[in-house]
Amino acid sequence: MSPELRDALHTEVERLGSMQDPIQIARAVGDFYAALDRELDRFATVRLKAVRQLRRAGWSYDRIAEATGLSKGRVQQLVSDVRQPGGRGLAGQGPTARPHEPLLPD
Repeated sequence: MSPELRDALHTEVERLGSMQDPIQIARAVGDFYAALDRELDRFATVRLKAVRQLRRAGWSYDRIAEATGLSKGRVQQLVSDVRQPGGRGLAGQGPTARPHEPLLPD
């Protein structure tokens, strides 16, 4: 992650944390997560294209996995995924639970 992005995220967390109205906070954080999800889709598209490019160049699943730090299974999923790059597939369906949202005590 670039220092600029890290700084921007820190600034946004500080801004959200300084809000006083819990309703406003909840809405603003929800908006932030929605925007972040859209951007994460774009990152996923970049990775998906790169992995597929390596595979088309003749790289084995094992070689791609070793070079990228992805598991061999994940590489196979990315290469064989029939959805369009950046599409949500099954992961984008169903409840909107987010494992990255920390649980805070009431």
